[in-house]
Amino acid sequence: MHRNQTNLETAKGNGMENRTTSAYSNTYIYLLAYLALVFISIAAMASYFAYDCIGPLTPLLKQELGLSSTQVYMLYSIYSIPVILFVVIGGVLADKLGVRKAAILFTALFTLGTVLTASENYIIMLIGRVFFGIGAESYYVVMNKILAKWFKNRGLAMAFGINLFLCRAGTYAAFFGLPWIAENFTLSSALWIVAAINIFGLFVTFLYGILDRYGEKRNFVSFVEEVDEQPFKLRQALKLPLAFWVISLLCMTYYSAIFPFQGAATDFFVERYTLDTVAAGRLAGTIILISMFTTWIFGAIVDRIGKRATMLIIGSLAMIPCHVSMAYTNINPWIPMIVLGISFSLVPAALWPALPLMVKEKQLGTAYGVIAMVQNIGLFIFPLAVGAIHDSVGSYNPAMIMFAALGVLGLSFAVWLKIIEARGGHYLEKA
Repeated sequence: MHRNQTNLETAKGNGMENRTTSAYSNTYIYLLAYLALVFISIAAMASYFAYDCIGPLTPLLKQELGLSSTQVYMLYSIYSIPVILFVVIGGVLADKLGVRKAAILFTALFTLGTVLTASENYIIMLIGRVFFGIGAESYYVVMNKILAKWFKNRGLAMAFGINLFLCRAGTYAAFFGLPWIAENFTLSSALWIVAAINIFGLFVTFLYGILDRYGEKRNFVSFVEEVDEQPFKLRQALKLPLAFWVISLLCMTYYSAIFPFQGAATDFFVERYTLDTVAAGRLAGTIILISMFTTWIFGAIVDRIGKRATMLIIGSLAMIPCHVSMAYTNINPWIPMIVLGISFSLVPAALWPALPLMVKEKQLGTAYGVIAMVQNIGLFIFPLAVGAIHDSVGSYNPAMIMFAALGVLGLSFAVWLKIIEARGGHYLEKA
């Protein structure tokens, strides 16, 4: 009796010890996962800082380099030309090479682009933005796969939200700080600071490569990548489900109403509200500031309650009146900018974590590459359209109508996605 009681107590003790060890192990894995999240987000944050450096510097680029509106916005649009052609290949490389090699390769490429952009020679700047576009958009494909690798079934939507918080900190820093640096020092100083920050991001990407290898060896990741020896066939991408293509079109129309507006916003606020460049840049950064602090909250809500398709509808609907009200009413611009910030939190928090639910893990890099390609078709066309409209009529107001129309299209795709979900998807709305 005494011996049995002792054995029972020993078994209980071992069970408690195993649970304690397991809890410790899970905590350690989560810490490593979030360290991986920080590492990959630093490079992305640097690239966001570089992508959005053109917008807040637009008035100075016009003054000091003598560029027209069309020439300035070409620095945005030319970013997307090679992306449209290359980013699907970048997604395939993410699946073929594995995320470690692909992340370092693409970070090095977009860092080179920022160095060339700092030259202040317009032709070299255009070439730099081409390299930057290929590297940055392909890196985002890799980054999304990395998040799925570490966080699938571990709060993926919240991880995406935190990642977007850190990335958008780069954008906000561009709008908040670059006009001040350029006005108090030089335009050249601002552009070279952008390049230096991206060089630091490349160094941190090497650190992620070490961590990723360790995570695979210890089996801390959700899946371990295997080298795929089979040749890629385009028809594999075409076989992605209908819901994926609908969400891709939503992505294109929605982001085409956000990013090109954001690029023009500083110049728009200078003209429309007679603000100085610094004040206009900070108002333009409101969208980013709000989304930084709310996207991860909405991501946590998505992890808990689901309702991804519903959130896409609400976010798309909220955007539509904002552009028109700033152009054609006397409303305080802070109000629609705050609403845009909330919209820009809802949609990404639901959109990007939805993709791993739609496609297989071995196709995930390809899927993110395809959606990036579709998105960048819009990001090539609409910045050029904004510049052409402004050069033609001397006002951004018609462009604001164009952004509202894109919002209507985005809403229609969100409703279509909800219908597909109701008819048999049954995964986007689940927690």
